[in-house]
Amino acid sequence: MAQSLEEIKAELEAPTHTIVNGERVDLTAEEVEATLDMWAENERARQLDEEANGWLYNRLAEYPSLQDCIHALLDGGDTLTDLQAARQAVKDKYPKG
Repeated sequence: MAQSLEEIKAELEAPTHTIVNGERVDLTAEEVEATLDMWAENERARQLDEEANGWLYNRLAEYPSLQDCIHALLDGGDTLTDLQAARQAVKDKYPKG
């Protein structure tokens, strides 16, 4: 489950400065808070995306390569059957959300 914004912010290290035109500039308290808010919101969005779409990312990482698919289509027979079995194993391992 995705963390709350407060939990995420508690884990972040607050920035102290930025670089403007090659010069180090200290951040104000408001700028530090705004930066932490932005970072926390981005991390929460990433976590929510992973929750919603993690199955898809896992499938894409484990599916046979496009090259393997092309070879199986061209070779046919057992090669294609093996490819279909490998794809189904990945689908079974990572069912849709």
